[in-house]
Amino acid sequence: MVKIFIPILLFSSICLCYAIISDMARNKGLIPSAPGEISIQRKQLKAIIESLLAACTEPDMETGVPFKAQAIIANPPAYGHAHVAEALGVPIHIFFTMPWTPTYEFPHPLARVPQSAGYWLSYIVVDLLIWWGIRGYINEFRKRKLKLPPIAYLSMYNGSISHLPTGYMWSPHLVPKPSDWGPLVDVVGYSFLNLGSKYEPKEEFMQWIQKGKEPIYIGFGSMPLEDPKNTMDIILEALKDTGQRGIVDRGWGDLGNFMEVPDSVFLLKDCPHDWLFPQCAAVVSDIIRL
Repeated sequence: MVKIFIPILLFSSICLCYAIISDMARNKGLIPSAPGEISIQRKQLKAIIESLLAACTEPDMETGVPFKAQAIIANPPAYGHAHVAEALGVPIHIFFTMPWTPTYEFPHPLARVPQSAGYWLSYIVVDLLIWWGIRGYINEFRKRKLKLPPIAYLSMYNGSISHLPTGYMWSPHLVPKPSDWGPLVDVVGYSFLNLGSKYEPKEEFMQWIQKGKEPIYIGFGSMPLEDPKNTMDIILEALKDTGQRGIVDRGWGDLGNFMEVPDSVFLLKDCPHDWLFPQCAAVVSDIIRL
């Protein structure tokens, strides 16, 4: 197998999703109240979409070895993946850690839908919101780079992955495959990076772990927090009331930023979970990390 590495500007695409999630968290609903961060992140999508074609067709940047993808593995936020696959005439398979395929059993992860009657519809609405925001870039990309016809703005296409083979990377023991997902979709289990075997923690961190009872890990990863300070206050109070030591992962929400914490709490940034979790008595986390 030849390994070719081409930088993909996927971080901006993730930021777009993060902006959508943040806006929904602030407004406690599905529909954004104003363009805000979404319009800012949307301006970066052109570079993201352009980078996908290069990743599938350009020579290796270091060795110059020619390359053309024979298949594409992508995730939903890498908007443009299906269009590149269409242009190259190669198969595409979606893998992701969050549900993106419509189901009546739970809502889209970017949506706040309290009533089960709206679960399936939430996927359609989120797809449409994102499609309306990126359709101009997608059609420009299709015409100029891929030499494909544009997609009509009012067509049924809205960025959905429902027609693509998809594997969701969580345990079926945690969330079984919904009964309304067809044969193209499956829950395939976790993928592990196995970074713990080579991880060397800082001496300060190891000394903290060893000087007391096993701590509780608390972290929310990329989940947006409407009020990080209030969330941190709740965490500290809960640890104090229960007499527990705690490792708090700062995450994207910057938990504990500019705060003084007691000696029983350690603020952490970037640590392999396969090394960290065996050091802990319990784990409190958002569902995406489990």
